[in-house]
Amino acid sequence: MPAHAPAPGSANRTCARLHGGALLRRCRAALAAALLIGGATAARAGDSPGDIAGPWLTAKADSIVAFAPCGPGWCGRIAKVLRFTPGGPTTDVHNPDPALRNRPIEGLQLIHLDRPEGPAWRGTVYDPRSGQTYRVYVRRSGPARLDVKGCFAFICETQQWSVPAGR
Repeated sequence: MPAHAPAPGSANRTCARLHGGALLRRCRAALAAALLIGGATAARAGDSPGDIAGPWLTAKADSIVAFAPCGPGWCGRIAKVLRFTPGGPTTDVHNPDPALRNRPIEGLQLIHLDRPEGPAWRGTVYDPRSGQTYRVYVRRSGPARLDVKGCFAFICETQQWSVPAGR
């Protein structure tokens, strides 16, 4: 056992050294609460930020983005375009790299998340409408909700994505 680790049951012995029934009960209640809170925190830390796999309907309901493991993080690809802009491009025509401008929008990797940051994943998001790449934070904020926050410099906008119907 490491030298810095408390001996088994030492917390109970500390409570037992306290004199008086009320103080002893309060000490044990505090220990129980600490264990419950510590367990809940550990469970939350294990659930997020990684729990984002699967398809997500974008805020404008114009496409479905599917997240899957990608290296040490996650990648989000356009799995299905539900509504193309009338007369708009179906390929990545605004890409700054001319060699990539013929890529179809469907299947395009939009988001790359490479590191956890608190309850969210941090990475980059590519906007095929402008050809620009921005900083992004993605976190699961409910059983059927994903918060996607894109930032340019210090200006950020958050969208709420949802689980597609039938999932």
